[in-house]
This record gives sequence, C-alpha cells and structure tokens, in this order.
Amino acid sequence: MGIDIEVHGLKLAYDAEPVLEDTNFKVERGDLVALLGANGAGKSTLLRCISRIIKPNSGQILLDGDELEKFSSKESARMMAVVPQETTADFDFSVEDIVMMGRFPYLGRFQKETQKDRDIVRRSMEMTGVSHLAERSIANLSGGEKQRVIMARAVCQEPEIMLLDEPTANLDIGYQSMLLELASRLNREQKVTVVAAIHDINLAVHHFNRFVLLAGGRVMAAGRAEEVITPENIKKSYGVPASTYRHPLHGVLQVSVVKGNTGDTAAEGSPAVHVIGGGEEAMPTLELLNQEGCCLSVGPVSAQDSGCRFAHFHSLPVVVVPPFTSMNGVHKEEHLQLMRNSDLVVIPPIPFGEGNLPIFEEVETILKEGKPVYIIDLESVEERDYSGKARQFLEKLVRKGAVVLDRVDDLKALVRPDGGGKDGS
Repeated sequence: MGIDIEVHGLKLAYDAEPVLEDTNFKVERGDLVALLGANGAGKSTLLRCISRIIKPNSGQILLDGDELEKFSSKESARMMAVVPQETTADFDFSVEDIVMMGRFPYLGRFQKETQKDRDIVRRSMEMTGVSHLAERSIANLSGGEKQRVIMARAVCQEPEIMLLDEPTANLDIGYQSMLLELASRLNREQKVTVVAAIHDINLAVHHFNRFVLLAGGRVMAAGRAEEVITPENIKKSYGVPASTYRHPLHGVLQVSVVKGNTGDTAAEGSPAVHVIGGGEEAMPTLELLNQEGCCLSVGPVSAQDSGCRFAHFHSLPVVVVPPFTSMNGVHKEEHLQLMRNSDLVVIPPIPFGEGNLPIFEEVETILKEGKPVYIIDLESVEERDYSGKARQFLEKLVRKGAVVLDRVDDLKALVRPDGGGKDGS
C-alpha cells in the first residue's frame, strides 16, 4: 500500500493574495510526514489541494506519477481519506452511520453494505475509541468526540493516503497521542502514506519521521527532524527565537521558545538575581525568577547539572565547576563577580555536602559588602544536608544579615516592581 505524492510548482491565491507560491515537495510511498509552519503558512491549503477540495491556479499534483485530475471522485476516495480540521453536523446521523460513510466508495449505486463492510466499521470504531458512541447522534457530541468519529470514518475507507488537517486541535492530551499513534500504526502496519498539518512541533516529532516546513506558501525545508527543525528555520518560519535540544528522558528533539531575560531583554523594573547552586531542587526557583522577567545568573554548578543546562538554554551567565572537584581560585572569583553584578542573591533549598560548603565563604563576603541575600526554607535543611554542617553556616549568614524565606513563591514580592500585586501573590 501507500502512494507517492509529488507537488510541482503549485500556486494559489485568494482575492489576489498568494497562499501557495511555487510550492514543491515529494512524499515517498509509505512516508509519515508532518507539515509544519506558522498560521497562514499554507499547510491546510496544501492539503485541500491534494484532496481536491480546492483547485490550484497552476501547478501539478501527481499520485504515483499520474495527474490528480485523471482519477474519478470514487477512485480518489478509495485511495485517499481526509480528516478535516473542523466537522459540522448538518444532519442527525448516528456515529455508526457516519463511520459507514467510509465504505461508500466501495459500494455501487443503491448497493447495500455487506457483513464485511459492517465488520470494517466495527473495527474502525474500536481502533479510534468511539464504539460506545455508535448509537449517539453526531450532532450531540463534543468537538473532540466528533474528531475521533471522523478519524474512524477515514480508517474505514482503507485508504492508501491519509491526509490529516490539524487532527488534534480539539482533543485532550490522551486522545492526541492516541490519534497520532493510530496514524503511525496505519503507516507502520499497512504502509499508508500519512501527511498531517500539525501546529505542535513537539507533538509532531514524537509521531512523524519526515517533516516539511512551510513559510509564505513555499517549502522552506524538508527532511528529517534534525534537518528541518533548527533554531534558524523556526526563527524564519514562526518569527520567534527558539532553541532545540534532546529531551533527557526519551531523547526526542524538542523545541522551546526562548524567553530571553539577560541584559537588555530583562523585564523593566525587575532585578538582577544570582541563584546559587543547581540540581533539580533549584529548578523551581530558577523557573519562577525567569518567568518574572529577572536577569539571572547561576552557579556554581557541574556541567551535567540541570541548573547548568537551564543556564545554557537561556544563555545565562554561569559558573561551571568540573564534576567531583571543588572550586578553585578562578571559579571563586567568577562566582564573586556574578554575585556582585546582581541586585540580590538567592540560596534555593538545595542539597549540601562537603564539596559546596566553601560557597558560604563567598556569600559571607558579599553580605559584608551590603548585598541582599535570601535563604529559602531553612527549616528543612537537615533533610538535604549531607555534611552535617549546613545549618551552622546558614545561621551564621542569617546573623550577618541574610533573610530567610519560607517558600520559593515568597520571591515574587521581592522581584516584582509592584511588590507582588495586590494580593502579594
């Protein structure tokens, strides 16, 4: 199964406004392709041209080398199933009736469906999780339920090509994954060629293996995720700065829009804050301060530390110490400089061991220089103290002027220009 799709020089304009502009790409037989791009890039329009819903002004669409216009409507419906972005229910059909419509391309005029057709309908509803809705009216279903019913109808067509136009738009996270995994399964087991317009890049990379990035009605890039989904391409297509990285748990390429809070991009009126240490325990502090628009610096941390990854991702100044070593004179001077450049210093509720106790010496130095220092959650320090000495050092800092905060959220009142809002939250 599966069919090659070739698009050559496709052009289309609405009211003299170009939507597709010399669009060219090829989908190989059995490919699993995600169309990416900002709103208005031409993703949905391209799918509508391939599915013959609209006719382009010029250009060619070939299916296995034959022009699309060569095929009759019934032949096209046997080859190609479409899951549109939105579905309107003008008539009071049952869910089972809607799914059975997927068998119409295989039935003659006035021909009744066979037991084979009914079995295919039943399996299609089971695969898409709508069997329990079989007798319900399509008009009484939620948007997400309707989308799954239309997916069941598409499966019921037993197509060689499946076109999905923003298929997950009205679905919760569970059904998003289920629907795209179903498309992957049809591709994997039945070699169905799948082309889907997807707005969520991070969702797409979990389920597709080829990508076409559109911008201004043209193909900007096509290929594997690493070739298409790059910071440069995201910037050109979506108009936002972004970083790409491999997820530490599953290794899949991910995209994150960069919120730059360094230097002149920090929120007006927000202070510069140095956050001491890293690890997972420091992440809530770093994330909160970043969301508040603070100009951040971090350290000392090791290169494998999540705080170090956070700092590099957001292009923050950071003191990096080799693993299993103590800070040397250079590291100490870098750390002192970052703290001196900040408006305040925060010690998150991080673990303490013999290796990071020397940090307190630098903190004591900047306290003497008049720098505000805030310690979060002194109460629980014993639970994360592997040296047996941390409370002694922290209480010494308090005696010298450091301020204790009970919770990470208490930082909001310190860093917001309005003091944390009317309710202080």
